[in-house]
Amino acid sequence: MKATVLKYEVIFRKEGKYFVAQVPTLGISDFGETIEAAKRNVQGAIECHIAGLVKTKTSVPFPDTTEYYISHAEVQAPIAIKFAY
Repeated sequence: MKATVLKYEVIFRKEGKYFVAQVPTLGISDFGETIEAAKRNVQGAIECHIAGLVKTKTSVPFPDTTEYYISHAEVQAPIAIKFAY
């Protein structure tokens, strides 16, 4: 059977002791105790979701065309910093 490789953006965030992996284009998410576990789990969720869409003859959302990475930067700031709200 031929297969097509699809790429979807996944956003990870820490929630308590878990990492949550969200796939905005597909509207699904999964989680794991590590980023690696969350990534494995969300890949399975993506495959399951797409299989369900195909089975029900529902259109599969186009893959994401942009690759980007989100990270954090830590900087030192004065103790008396005033934050804007």
